[in-house]
Amino acid sequence: MLSVSKNQPSYFWILGTLILLSLLPPLWFYIVGEEGVYTIGAMEMWQRQDYLHQTTFGEFYNRPPMIVWAIGLMAQITGFKYIVVAARLVSLFATLGMAALTAVLARTVINDKIFIVLSALITLTLGDLYFYRGWLAYADPLMGFFTMAAVTVMYFAIRKNSWALMILSALSIGAAFLTKSLTPFAIWYSAFIVFSWNTQDKRLHFSPLTSLGLPLPVLMAYFWFSFVSVHHNMGHSMLSDILQKVLATESMLQYLKKILVFPFSTALNLSPWVPLALIVLFRQRQTIHPLVRQLLLLVLINLIPYWLAPQSHIRYLIGLYPLIGLICAYLLWQSSPVIILWVKRLLLTVVILKWLFGLFLYPYYQEHIRGLNYVQVAQNLLSTAHGLPIYNHDGRSVALNIVNELDRKMYPHHFIELPKEDWQNAFLLSMDPVKQASLYQTLTITGDKIFVYCRGTACQRLSHLKQNY
Repeated sequence: MLSVSKNQPSYFWILGTLILLSLLPPLWFYIVGEEGVYTIGAMEMWQRQDYLHQTTFGEFYNRPPMIVWAIGLMAQITGFKYIVVAARLVSLFATLGMAALTAVLARTVINDKIFIVLSALITLTLGDLYFYRGWLAYADPLMGFFTMAAVTVMYFAIRKNSWALMILSALSIGAAFLTKSLTPFAIWYSAFIVFSWNTQDKRLHFSPLTSLGLPLPVLMAYFWFSFVSVHHNMGHSMLSDILQKVLATESMLQYLKKILVFPFSTALNLSPWVPLALIVLFRQRQTIHPLVRQLLLLVLINLIPYWLAPQSHIRYLIGLYPLIGLICAYLLWQSSPVIILWVKRLLLTVVILKWLFGLFLYPYYQEHIRGLNYVQVAQNLLSTAHGLPIYNHDGRSVALNIVNELDRKMYPHHFIELPKEDWQNAFLLSMDPVKQASLYQTLTITGDKIFVYCRGTACQRLSHLKQNY
């Protein structure tokens, strides 16, 4: 096995370079999905100069603002004109950070340069991360990076009996919470139990010094909820969001279907490495390195709640992706030379597919189906308004993407807000009927209908809008 991998170390370095370069084309894609939540939030925050509260359409967005801070700071380099690029750079650097942390842990398992590189490459090329989640301007990659950083640093904190590293780990998981949700705490505290557990005497072994950092994440959350966001019930909102997914009412048939499908859909989303590693695991009995065994246990502990919950999504698992990548790399590395040959072929295949995706397939989709049309709607709407205010009362992704383009063009002068009760001489985007306003035009945007209403002098403006986009 080792001779096969060491005969061609340049092969992995060349593939690694191609993988890194393949991450660049998606930076320039048109806005996708609900990326606008974060890009709009960053533009509004920097215009309002209120850096503690994220807003969308001028209204408070009940989540911590770490991701918006990161996007806003990146936009200081790229310029807010390229806000989507800035947001995706944050996700890209976070994804690369996860791969780098995978390499750090891999070195403690097998101190071989090719194995370390392979572990990072397998993490980077997990299907969901490589083709979609790793570049998408959502909060998930940054939360995943901070979560992986916290777990990695905790491992060394317990191993070296370092209170300083433990506090650094606690601060990292606090940053993960400030990026999106409370769920990283579950990974962090379960990691402490797994790393501290002694399999021989069945007891937890840890130093009182390393335990000093344990209350810190909870204290950070308490401070944030009690003093920074005290008037907005953010804590209640974030906890309710988790409970709604855990306690969601589904029919028994739907729930059983979800239970049956979840393992297969998860493996499929993390192709090709999880399916291949599972085949190796079941067909070839291996002696597993203690750290890999701990990481496998940690992944299973945190995977089961998402499996059993009535509602879950693959993106909620992103904090576990680097651990899954390392486990897969180890199982494949310890297998036969034939498997290593398949790993090489699969890496090459995945890279080719990504280049096709980034240069041809997705750009074609955006030009002809969904992407470019958002930009066209925004340009035509600005031409129609010609200086008159535009408001928005539609929270769907179609409206987010249009508003992102409007805000980007108007930055830093003003941004699209929710309508005031007595709004006049303006246009309003809405998904529902609006009382005491005239329907100016109905737009169909890739199957989504959005209504443009007007009041006052706006109703007299010549329309530059098309009916279908």
